Amino acid sequence: MLADGDSSGYITYDTEHEVLAGYTKDGSEKWRESRYFPTDVHCAGSCPNAVISATVDMNERETRTHTVWKTGAASTVRTSPSRSLVVHWAKDRDTWVATDESSITWSQSGRLHSKKFAAGVGDAMGRVSDDGSTLVVSVQPGSAKTWSAYRFRLTGARLSPVLVSDALPGSIGCLSRQRESMWTLGDKAVEFDLATGRKLREIPQFLSDCASSRNTTVLGAFSAGTDEARQTIALAPTDRSAPLRRTTANSDGEIGVFRDCGVFLSDGRVTTLSAAGDRQPTQISAHSVLTTPDGLIYSIGPSGKPERHGITANERHCRVT
Repeated sequence: MLADGDSSGYITYDTEHEVLAGYTKDGSEKWRESRYFPTDVHCAGSCPNAVISATVDMNERETRTHTVWKTGAASTVRTSPSRSLVVHWAKDRDTWVATDESSITWSQSGRLHSKKFAAGVGDAMGRVSDDGSTLVVSVQPGSAKTWSAYRFRLTGARLSPVLVSDALPGSIGCLSRQRESMWTLGDKAVEFDLATGRKLREIPQFLSDCASSRNTTVLGAFSAGTDEARQTIALAPTDRSAPLRRTTANSDGEIGVFRDCGVFLSDGRVTTLSAAGDRQPTQISAHSVLTTPDGLIYSIGPSGKPERHGITANERHCRVT
């Protein structure tokens, strides 16, 4: 499966053999990692450079969290006394943002900072905007029913978390810096203003995944009581008075967005949905797909070898080449 990627490369995870690998966009392998079971993995700066978080709960023989940094073919492992340090974004080994069992922790040019939570952190999730300028980290303090979201501006002179809201119904799912909005996952799909934390829109359906661009947000929802490999895909346009464009996907695979075009898997093929509601299955067979903000699509099909495609989009049509 595809774990992360950008215009420079991508990361795959072989679930059968539990091996992560980093590739340049032309398919040249730069590194492999199989020492630890990954809790999370992200591009660091740009792929295939990466940061791998391996927490104690996913690696039972370990007593500390291991963070593996991949830079080209070089590998560096750092240990932490924390049992659950997960890096959500990284520029490099010295500048990153993470959470652990009690705090949001960040490093800027090697200097560590943290925001502690007295009740601890029960769960956490981080998401980066499609333009790479903003990170939102959502945490569920202790056993609280609500989540709190903190915004980091990644292009500023100093990293610092700013509270967006402490009353979210679920974790952060996706965000758009250009529209200054974010969506939460869970029982209800809710859109919030990134600047004020004000609720902007609510959709009464369970939201399992989403992806946002400047133009639109793609929402993915599994229907309760149905086959889990079937989900509803909806496009939520910038105009909140406009109706959602919906379709059904026979897949539990990843969803993505490029401009106003949704990308997802259905019946084993890469499929698109335009803002006008035009659904187009492609001839690309895949069981994993990843869409980048600049119009690249990486896919893995029956051969197990990643492929690279391009996508163009306008209001009425999406075209994958």
